[in-house]
Amino acid sequence: MRGTGEGHYDWDSRPNSKMTNANVANVVNMASDRVMTVQYKGGEKKILVTDNTVVVSYVPVDKGEIRPGAPVFIVAQKQPDGSLSAARVNVGLHGQVPPM
Repeated sequence: MRGTGEGHYDWDSRPNSKMTNANVANVVNMASDRVMTVQYKGGEKKILVTDNTVVVSYVPVDKGEIRPGAPVFIVAQKQPDGSLSAARVNVGLHGQVPPM
């Protein structure tokens, strides 16, 4: 996903919701929290990572994980015939719900 959607921008309708897609450049411990410096084309951001911070990582899984009731996040494009097409499906594992 490197280079995909890089930057820091408003994310969704929740107040103060932000999305940062970047490469981690540095992590510094500060008391019980951490400060993570991320870099993206044209900028860098320092992000406070607390115990409540949601961090998403992607790993390939078997298609069997996508089943009725599984929590998913999908970015889809409407096709000319009205159907939807998606390049990938993000599915929560082990009771986790994708926070996007």
